[in-house]
Amino acid sequence: CRYADHRFRTQQTTFPVMYAPEKNGIDLSSPKVGIIAGNGDLPDRLSDALRVQGIAPVVARLGLDFGVGQAGAIMAFFKSQSVTDLVMVGGLQRPNWLTLKVDGAGLRIVSRVLFRMLGDDGLLRVVRDALEDEGFRVHGVQRYMPELLAPNGLLGQISASIGTGDLARGLNAAKEHGARDMGQSVVMVDGKVEAFEKRDGTNALMRQMAGVNGCKILFKASKPQQDLDLDLPTIGRRTIDTAIQCGFNGIAVEAGRTLFLDRDYVVEQADRNGLFVIGLVSGEVSHD
Repeated sequence: CRYADHRFRTQQTTFPVMYAPEKNGIDLSSPKVGIIAGNGDLPDRLSDALRVQGIAPVVARLGLDFGVGQAGAIMAFFKSQSVTDLVMVGGLQRPNWLTLKVDGAGLRIVSRVLFRMLGDDGLLRVVRDALEDEGFRVHGVQRYMPELLAPNGLLGQISASIGTGDLARGLNAAKEHGARDMGQSVVMVDGKVEAFEKRDGTNALMRQMAGVNGCKILFKASKPQQDLDLDLPTIGRRTIDTAIQCGFNGIAVEAGRTLFLDRDYVVEQADRNGLFVIGLVSGEVSHD
């Protein structure tokens, strides 16, 4: 294999059996869902939600139980637990491909990504294809926690400080930017889109605009080509805290296609600091 050279270090791992359902007092006759867990508390919240629904969570934590490049070991672990349904959830930084420790399946994924020069969406499609080729079914966290999706309409007590025409233009600008696979967010200042998210993320975009005067609105939307089971746009505690610190007047997100974490906290802080938060349905906002 022409990619199997010194740049990639292969690695083998034994299974973290402490995450097998029988080790956690879970009825083995229950349906199971595997969780490929990244950073943050959402994997734990999903585990709790599954238990409430009578589903046994089987968790593989990236960076703790498995390395990011150990795709083969991860899949073998879930197969050993008779898991076929998977959810990938939690934060994860794009790895350095040239120093990443990989096993055989991981090497095949990395090779495809490098050979085709794929962006984030292409990478996720490769990961999904690899999982489905091994017989797994991949679901989004919203399948089991639909309450996390942003609703349509205004949230909180603060009315939108811009008209429906600007709201539509801002959301469309975020969708168009996403089509280039560069990011999910844009910033509108006084009715004009002035800044676009880069690889460093939404919070970095807002910090970039901290010193800019005017009515500043963050727009965040899913990319047209995005796999919504693997990578939904997300806002939460850090989003509203950063928006307040950087002097923003509002946050507009795509309803039904954005994960809205820590909703009570976000709305409370937005109301307290005079920011509006609104969910918009793409294509249904008037351009008047």
